[in-house]
Amino acid sequence: MNLPNPPAPVMQRAAPTYAFLGVQMRVLLSSKQTGGQFSMIEGIMPPGGDGGLHIHLREDESMVILEGELEVTIGDEVMTLQAGSSYFAPRGVPQRLRNRGTTPMRGIVITTPGGFDEFIAEAGVPIDGTATTLDALASAPAPSAQEMVALLRLAEAFGIAILVPPGA
Repeated sequence: MNLPNPPAPVMQRAAPTYAFLGVQMRVLLSSKQTGGQFSMIEGIMPPGGDGGLHIHLREDESMVILEGELEVTIGDEVMTLQAGSSYFAPRGVPQRLRNRGTTPMRGIVITTPGGFDEFIAEAGVPIDGTATTLDALASAPAPSAQEMVALLRLAEAFGIAILVPPGA
C-alpha cells in the first residue's frame, strides 16, 4: 500500500504534556509525526475526572486502560473498564469517560486519523508531567463559564461537539 505522504520514522523520548480538563495528557506521537495517520496520547485521569459527553466528528478513538478503572459511555452502552481492557469509539457516536474509582486511571488513547493531539495542545496548558502535577490537577477548579464558552468554540473548530460539559 502506498501512502500519499509517508511519514518518517520517529523515536521520541520527551513528550509534550498538558493539563486538559483536569487530565494529564502526554502526546507520545503527534499527528505531524505520523503524517496525519494517527495520534497517540497517554492520559492520566484522577478520581472524579470527567471528560463530558462529546462526539468526535473527524476521528475514531481507541484506548487501552493501563492502570485503574474508567467508566466508558459509547452511544447507549455504559461499562466500567479495568486495567487491561480497551474500547473503540467510532467517530460520530457520543462518548463520555469518567473515573469513578478511587485511584488515578492511566491509559493510552489512539485517534485515527490524527488531529486530536493538536486540539489538546491548543486547549491544554503545558505542564511538566510530574506526580505532584497530577495532585494539583485533581484539585483544580472547573472551567469558568467564560472559559467553557471558549472551549466549546475551539472544540467545534476541531470537529468535536461537547453535548454535556464535564462534571454536569
